[in-house]
Amino acid sequence: MNCDFKNKVALVTGGTSGIGKEIAKQLLINGAKVIINYGHNEENYEKTKKELEEFKEKVSFIKADVSNEDEVIKMFNQMEKLDYLINNAGTNIDGYIETLNIEDFRRVLDVNLIGKVICTKYAIPLLKSSNNPSIINIASRLGIKPCAEASAYCSAEAGIINFTGASALELSKYNIRVNTVSPSLTITPLALEGWTQEEIEEHKQNNPLKRLGETIDIANVVLFLLSDKASYINGENINVNGGSLLK
Repeated sequence: MNCDFKNKVALVTGGTSGIGKEIAKQLLINGAKVIINYGHNEENYEKTKKELEEFKEKVSFIKADVSNEDEVIKMFNQMEKLDYLINNAGTNIDGYIETLNIEDFRRVLDVNLIGKVICTKYAIPLLKSSNNPSIINIASRLGIKPCAEASAYCSAEAGIINFTGASALELSKYNIRVNTVSPSLTITPLALEGWTQEEIEEHKQNNPLKRLGETIDIANVVLFLLSDKASYINGENINVNGGSLLK
């Protein structure tokens, strides 16, 4: 998608893999300066840094656990300008409720929900000084259509969809728009971890478009929502799922 983000600064959390990396790359291609946050995976950091070498004048990296308020404060203290916040960082730990490790449940909520809340809070002072600032929260179809063995993830994603609405109501007075993008199963290392090829093919056939999502599908929607073309879209949850919620 072609958008003009020249002179814009974006922060993408969890930006060294999967959907986050594609969003960061597309923002760079379209002229933005991008700050990529990552939590702990140094291998992904080194790989992403190498992949984005051509954009080295416009991209920087900050290591911070988004669920740790002190680390998030330090991250934002390193920024002088911010136009867009893309709250993408997330994790998942599967488990049935009956045998659930509560600490695992709490960890998923801490990263996927609380982490987005913390980043939103500390981004506001910078975003208030921007022209047409925007926040995009990456959630999931499971925030609307839950499944078994993923109660923590489903709960966190439903929470972030509602948090987006509350944020939009509160931050509109600063002209800060807040929207959610909720992908279905997308081809990323984390999303497909543990899946057999047979299971992947079955999931494709269950989708009305007979395929899985690709990271560019999500990135294109994010770029549109950040752009001036979406200046009247606020508080929405945009499902990018090939029609899977219709079945």
